[in-house]
Amino acid sequence: MDGDWRDSLVPGGIFGNLRIVKRLGSGGMGLVLLAENPKGVRCALKVLAPSDSSDDGKFETRFRNEADFALKTRHPNLVEVWDAGRDAATGLFYHVIEYMPGGSLRDLISEAKGGLPVGKAVSIARDVAHALVHIERNGMVHRDIKPDNVLFAANGVAKLADFGISRFEHDGDVRATSASAVIGTPAYMAPEQMIDSHSVDIRADIYSFGVMLYELLVGRRPNAGENAMNTLAKAIEGRAFPDVRNLRPEIPAPLAELVSEMTLPDPDDRPGSASGVLLRIVRMIDSGADAVSVAPVATGRIPWYRDRGVLYAATAMLLALEALVLALVRVAKGG
Repeated sequence: MDGDWRDSLVPGGIFGNLRIVKRLGSGGMGLVLLAENPKGVRCALKVLAPSDSSDDGKFETRFRNEADFALKTRHPNLVEVWDAGRDAATGLFYHVIEYMPGGSLRDLISEAKGGLPVGKAVSIARDVAHALVHIERNGMVHRDIKPDNVLFAANGVAKLADFGISRFEHDGDVRATSASAVIGTPAYMAPEQMIDSHSVDIRADIYSFGVMLYELLVGRRPNAGENAMNTLAKAIEGRAFPDVRNLRPEIPAPLAELVSEMTLPDPDDRPGSASGVLLRIVRMIDSGADAVSVAPVATGRIPWYRDRGVLYAATAMLLALEALVLALVRVAKGG
């Protein structure tokens, strides 16, 4: 394309059939913009920066992998991708994504200063756990669980976003990453992910989730102020993070114990599945643990009107009722 690739990506500019409203963010892989379609429906437009010769197409591969996964699977706690492709006019790869007006979990933590109310933190954790259960069942490891990648819908439901560096267990990520690359955000990465990003499983995500939950509860990470190498060295020595109750004694014991187990240095000592983490969170809520009061609004359960099983059953009932009415009409006319 002629000129700088950002030239058309300014407020009022047109990209495909979308009108750019404003820029939402930017990063190494490109830009995220707020846009509107011709009907005025708002969406987030994620545009990949053109790759250079040193990239060997890795970013494009990750970008396509993210779109493939998001378009094939849907879940109430995953941010939806509505469309993806390559723009004919500019040659830029793009995703059209569900717009999340509630901002990010990073914003919420920054505003809270000292940790969220325990009930709110647990509610968000429940939503994230639902998302992790779904991606685990689909043979995938996210590899970048952090507050920046948890976004909020208008109704307060937390949704996991950004699958650009995810690993798919059916084919690994050889096509997308080099053998020496460290993939993820060091402050949230599990020790085994710092050593080898390519062979990790869901327990690495559980570790990152635990670090994030710790931060939700007290307003700071357990490894705040440390660089990645210091954190890794302590993990190799087998040193666990401090108990979250050292900073906030009122946190219920079951919640503090879960956070501690999720962030243990050895992956074999952590919960072995996302469903196990979710079960413990749900039990905590159902048991009415002290200080855990969770509103039922932010839930990972599929609403009845989006549950295909319910819709199929309702359709079958309506068809049966219609057939019965027609039969009665025929009988009446025959009489």
